Amino acid sequence: MYKKHTLKNGLTIIGEEIPYLKSIALGVWINAGSRIEDESISGVSHFIEHMMFKGTKNRTSKDIASEMDNLGGQINAFTSKECTCYYVKLLDEHIDKGIDILSDMILNSNFDQAEIDKERSVILEELKMYEDSPEDLAYDMLVENIYKDDKLGMNIIGTVKSLYDINRENMLEYFNDYYVPNNSVISISGNFKFEEMVEKLESKFKDWKSKEVNLDINEAKFNSCFISKNKDTEQVNLAMTLKAVPADNIEEAYALAVINNIFGGSISSRLFQRIREERGLVYSIYSSQALYRKIGEFGIFASMSNENLEEVYNLIIEEIKKIGKNYLTNEEIHASKEQLKGSYILGLESTSSRMMSIGKDMLLGKSVKTTDEILECINNVDIDTVNRVIDKVFNLENLGVCIVGRDVEKIIL
Repeated sequence: MYKKHTLKNGLTIIGEEIPYLKSIALGVWINAGSRIEDESISGVSHFIEHMMFKGTKNRTSKDIASEMDNLGGQINAFTSKECTCYYVKLLDEHIDKGIDILSDMILNSNFDQAEIDKERSVILEELKMYEDSPEDLAYDMLVENIYKDDKLGMNIIGTVKSLYDINRENMLEYFNDYYVPNNSVISISGNFKFEEMVEKLESKFKDWKSKEVNLDINEAKFNSCFISKNKDTEQVNLAMTLKAVPADNIEEAYALAVINNIFGGSISSRLFQRIREERGLVYSIYSSQALYRKIGEFGIFASMSNENLEEVYNLIIEEIKKIGKNYLTNEEIHASKEQLKGSYILGLESTSSRMMSIGKDMLLGKSVKTTDEILECINNVDIDTVNRVIDKVFNLENLGVCIVGRDVEKIIL
């Protein structure tokens, strides 16, 4: 059972007590990601994430790392399209240190100019790393084109130009606009007493000043596209995406999760069985969903030899048409629901995954479902909803395709 408390400054704390464990995972979530950035400072959310580890008024960057390492704990962060999260996982007896470090990072980071310049080089190397990964490159290029008129299409890391354009002044302006308590959530999972945890967090974060936050999230327009990029690789990487349902449409989001399992989300799925197991054309093929506020994507990804590209692509298109025409059986839907429930329950054995789930839901959805409510949502997926979602999603009029590999610009599929 989750407990929730909101401090006077608007900071929401949500936690789940699991007394039989010996660890605690705690995350500080900020409702700011690449989707709200101006193009001129694309990548600033991710840049700030890096800078939070580069030293505070009380700690050097080495202090932050060594204090956590010396306790056998973990500290990390990530930036996504819609949020940024800083988190620790520690033995329950060491959680005070984790809270002290995270609060110090959030409230007292230096943003030292020399460190900004140094970290800019680090992030440029990170950008090159992703560009050297053909699978990541294919997806990034695809997203950039399907959302070419929206900030959702911007790379989370940014571009070479924007990374050079980001300076300390516009970084701090962005930080001060969005890193405020009423735009944030702290989520905790593990062995703790909620009321005691609220007191600990309030003592650290009570002086964090709130301010009005303007978040303008518009529905992104989905643009169909077919793009390619020559890259000297042994395999061709194929990324495809169909326009899907948004995260805030709960009923249809759960239905799409059921459909995804059957279509390409597991080793028993249609794509995996037909294209890998029966035909032996690929090693890697799968589908997944990326659901955002007001829009979503249903992605299909595969890697193969150049000579197999056309056949693999055509087989995927066949499967899209087939599910759009014949839908799914009640037996398939039932089996997929059981698979989803099993995967969900197994995931609950990790305090980190629980903390991530409740934190993101509270930040972006303003509410958190209990385990029983989530299982009920899965159980309530019916064939009518599934058919409605198939009609919406498996529509080739809303299809984006990107291929990356050797001599692919000559290929017309």
